[in-house]
Amino acid sequence: MRQDLQYYLRLWRARFSRRRKLLWRDGRLQNGYCRDCLYCCGPQDNPKPFPLALLPHQMRPDLADDFFLLAEGMPYIGAEGCKSCGSRGCRLPLEKRPVACDLFPLVLANGLLYMYKTCPAVLFTPLAELVDIGNTAAGWIAGLSHADLRHIFLDLPAQALAERYIFLA
Repeated sequence: MRQDLQYYLRLWRARFSRRRKLLWRDGRLQNGYCRDCLYCCGPQDNPKPFPLALLPHQMRPDLADDFFLLAEGMPYIGAEGCKSCGSRGCRLPLEKRPVACDLFPLVLANGLLYMYKTCPAVLFTPLAELVDIGNTAAGWIAGLSHADLRHIFLDLPAQALAERYIFLA
């Protein structure tokens, strides 16, 4: 994390004058902040690629039209941001979005569920609502096959998890 939480609170308070909705609907998280935030999908301050795993049914020959690819079938967000991120958020239809995008600010890493702590949705959504959303998402995640879970879990270093994420026990 390049700044402390106070920096992000000031940044997001200036950008978002009122609280927006964070809802679980149809197997995905609808984050009302995304279209005006672009922090996670726009240009990044970290040149290290952040992989966006796809489920097997999302694999298609034209992935390179929508994503920068680390390898065949492995989209990523790098210093340039996401190829499908426009000025008002993601341009992709829902069925083509990576699971990571459908869950954000929830993050599946190292076999566990985390929340990205500097996301405005995390900072402005009441804790009780975040707990309900986390529980609902965990139930959805539990319905995925073990093969799909192994495919979409990120492998993140302990230091990055401690700095940027909140563990959801």
